[in-house]
Amino acid sequence: MPKITPWLLKPLSLFVLLVLFLGWPSSGYSRCTAAENYYHFLVAEYLLGQGKLSQAKQHLEKVVRCDPKAIFPKKELMKVYAETGAYDKAIKLAREILALSPDDKETLFILAKLYWMQKRLARAVETLETLLEKYPDYEEALSVLAAIYLQKNDVDGAIAALERLAKKENKNPALYLELARLYRKKGAFDRARFYYEEALKLFPERQEVYLEYGEFLEKIGAVTEAEKVYRKGLEKLPQPFHLYEALLRLYLRQHQYEKALAILQEIEKQAGISTQLLLRKALILLDLGRTKEAVKILKDLVEKDPQNFTAWFYLGVAYEKEGKRAEAINAYERIPVGDELFPLALRRLAHLLKDPDTLAQLFERALAEREDDKNLYLLAATVFDELDACAQGLKFVKEGLKKFPEDLDLSLSAGLLLVCEGKEKEALKLLEPLLKKYPDNPTLLNFVGYTYADLNMNLTQAEQYIRKALSEKPDDGYIVDSLAWVYYRQGKYEEALVQIQRALKLTPDDPIIHEHHGDILLALGRKKEALSAYRKALSLARKEKDRKRLQEKIEKLCAQISCSP
Repeated sequence: MPKITPWLLKPLSLFVLLVLFLGWPSSGYSRCTAAENYYHFLVAEYLLGQGKLSQAKQHLEKVVRCDPKAIFPKKELMKVYAETGAYDKAIKLAREILALSPDDKETLFILAKLYWMQKRLARAVETLETLLEKYPDYEEALSVLAAIYLQKNDVDGAIAALERLAKKENKNPALYLELARLYRKKGAFDRARFYYEEALKLFPERQEVYLEYGEFLEKIGAVTEAEKVYRKGLEKLPQPFHLYEALLRLYLRQHQYEKALAILQEIEKQAGISTQLLLRKALILLDLGRTKEAVKILKDLVEKDPQNFTAWFYLGVAYEKEGKRAEAINAYERIPVGDELFPLALRRLAHLLKDPDTLAQLFERALAEREDDKNLYLLAATVFDELDACAQGLKFVKEGLKKFPEDLDLSLSAGLLLVCEGKEKEALKLLEPLLKKYPDNPTLLNFVGYTYADLNMNLTQAEQYIRKALSEKPDDGYIVDSLAWVYYRQGKYEEALVQIQRALKLTPDDPIIHEHHGDILLALGRKKEALSAYRKALSLARKEKDRKRLQEKIEKLCAQISCSP
């Protein structure tokens, strides 16, 4: 390869710096000198560093005109042309550079990418194959070659091209790795395994190959093999921290908590004890039911650092598991409003306190600091709905709607709370106009359609809305239940029964769906089965008003068939 012109390597002199900032005086000569070239090159480099490509281009063009055999300035100008979209000019320069230096790796690669940008895919592939014959281990070029074929949805073409290269360049680990990825994409998992194994034989020191191969095996369900791959990497590599992490995640996903704990101990030996490691250890101990050990670790962490709010949160969880309600509440209350864990802590406090007035005060304090946090308003809706304190929940959601007018999530929450308050028509008044803005939203369509059915009105429109919602989410048990309820209101009890049974398969633990099942069975005269459905609904119901309504249905039915409610 020709050497770079010596002037490119000269250090900046005080004279050159003065010229750079004051400008080059007119020499009166038309022929450019080496000093002038050097000046223009230095200015161009400075401008490139400032991101001023257009100005840098002008200076580089002068250098290239004056010294057409200077490769480095040509390469800089080629890159500027490429970045500014002047692909034809960049290609012309790339060819000139390759005429001077045929094996220039960077220029060949840039030329291939330029052809790719111009959608001249055949030329791009030809250039990349030439490049890879010269530099078979060039992983980035292999990836681009594969990407070009994949752009044409030609996985087989990509495989064929790389396998041709593999035959010429036997035992090329980068090629094997790219082929493994392609076969993986194709779904030919046995071939993918073969090439991953070959790559590992040639890349035994590369942690990322073990990680990628193991992750592939996990995805195809070969968990035991993935574990072996990670373990093999642990044996061969001196500091395999990412492999420890991968193996830890595998064990946690498989609920193999004892093995996960053992991995943490290995990490501790390698890297020493850290706060993060102790936190993870505590969480695994909680999963193992070794709550006392977890509490000890978490208490130590918060004593050493009272600002460790993650430790406070999980200490609250641990106390809950021990049945220590007061201690759990205290732990959750340590988490400040501004912390990212605060909403979760507030959720746990709601579960423990079960006092709407106290919770209302907590939400008011929180929203005073986080008034633009939409999720807090939504959390308030959920919490107060579960506590049968719908009026308080509605108050917070309406405040949220002032901040986020016509927000769909908040509007739907307001609608649910209005229904909870027995104000179905007010809920419809709020949500029906939003159908113009969100005509295909399945949750909104289902809400309006179901509410129509519940009010026994607009049943044809209700069915249309619900069917449209089902076209978006065909396996949503709540929407299927709504269709069953429309059929029930229409007197189509057999059709209703088919749909409600499907809804129960999709969503087996919802009390309202079981109650609807009972209502439909009762309409069909199957009273004993209806009673069983009502009792199942009662066992699942949490809200007092739902429990009261179900108890009344059970008592009324028992009076008819002589049973004990």
